[in-house]
Amino acid sequence: MQVPFPTTISKATLLVLLLTAFVCNVQGFVTSRAVPTKHVAYSHLPSGIKSDTIMMSAEKEQGFNIFDVEATKRWVAAAALGLSLVGGVAFPPPSLATDAVATGKCLLSNCPKQLAKCLGNPACAANIVCLNRCNNRPDETECQIKCGDTFDNEVIAEFNSCAVSQKKCVLQRQDDGAYPIPSNDVLVPKFSTKDFNGRWYISAGLNKLFDCFDCQVHFFEAPTPTDMVAKINWRITEPDGEVFSKSVVQTFVQDPEVPGILYNHDNEFLHYQDDWYIVDMEPNEFIYVYYRGSNDAWDGYGGAVVYTTQPSLDPKYVPRMVAASKAVGKDWADFTLTDNSCPATPTESATVLRAEYAKKQLILKEKSLQEQLTAARYSTASTIEKEEKELLKAVEKLENQLLDYQVEAAQKLVGLEQEIVKDVVGLEKEIVKDVVGLEQEIVKDVVGLEKEIVKDVVGLEQEIVKDVVGLEQEI
Repeated sequence: MQVPFPTTISKATLLVLLLTAFVCNVQGFVTSRAVPTKHVAYSHLPSGIKSDTIMMSAEKEQGFNIFDVEATKRWVAAAALGLSLVGGVAFPPPSLATDAVATGKCLLSNCPKQLAKCLGNPACAANIVCLNRCNNRPDETECQIKCGDTFDNEVIAEFNSCAVSQKKCVLQRQDDGAYPIPSNDVLVPKFSTKDFNGRWYISAGLNKLFDCFDCQVHFFEAPTPTDMVAKINWRITEPDGEVFSKSVVQTFVQDPEVPGILYNHDNEFLHYQDDWYIVDMEPNEFIYVYYRGSNDAWDGYGGAVVYTTQPSLDPKYVPRMVAASKAVGKDWADFTLTDNSCPATPTESATVLRAEYAKKQLILKEKSLQEQLTAARYSTASTIEKEEKELLKAVEKLENQLLDYQVEAAQKLVGLEQEIVKDVVGLEKEIVKDVVGLEQEIVKDVVGLEKEIVKDVVGLEQEIVKDVVGLEQEI
């Protein structure tokens, strides 16, 4: 399950915030005009390109500079106009506007510092700007999640913590019953967290917002039969074509009464808690996990994934997938198979790709905060609260597993290169052998031809001598 890290507020709320901020001349919303550099730092980039940053090149193309107070005021006015005309409606509906005003007032009153930092932080601002592309699209929520996949940092996390968890400025989305708690009789009767030990792949996922991403390689370590630590890795592809890899460590505790239930609770970010339900499993082959959860922003989100020890699901288990899905009220046809081939990530043009992507993000719009906050639940700093030595050792083992996996991948690459070299050397030997054989055949043919020529010449000479002798005798 992937958990990107998006955040924003509704477009109407943002409109209120921006207009209020500048009309009231709220200090700190923009930095001094003297600040010349405008970079977006990507702290979540794959290894090897973490230090890369991108220039907010949109400012060159559009004349927009978030560090220029006067230019920013003009930009805010344009953004406000754009926000008010979405869908052909001059202003948002009264109920939405009222909620937006209430949320805006709450944020300005209770989280001014965090809000100012967000609007003044390039990554946080870029995340908000990105969401314009998603407005009124059929896949609006999914698009919003993807925006958050790209732009995440401590400033966004701090803003979320204040706005959602501490001051309750954003109302919690209530459980709509889409992912009900399954009955215990559909769960596996026996299960040990040690059954999860080692490397597993998510080869199929149900919820496109959280589950359906490539290269989901997870590592599990169970220090006890009822505790489990997971190193979760996944990969996302941005609209610009660039690939980002993400990772987080989580802890789970087994239900003391129901072996098929695992709890991931006591998390700081949005106080999120995820419950895993083991619906079916085949030891060392697959584990079918149905999950649901709750946090300060959204109660009752959920999904389902299939863990396999191989990168892809063995087709022979599909009938069991169909049955397991039906048992929790879902349809296997709605699942997506993932690509866990994990090809190497090209980095040579990463900066260019990100710069091109940034150019497309121009105006602020957004609707659904709860989905994005929920998607962020894993990718925020998730620390292990328990300091037990067993858990610390488990994390150490997980890191070793990940290292082994990376070494294994490197060895496979080296092995492939060695095979190629071996094939080339073998081919060269065959070519040399063929050339030598051909040369020997040519030499043999030449020698034979020379012998034939010598024989013919000798015979001719003998005939000439014979004719000369005969001629002399006649004379």
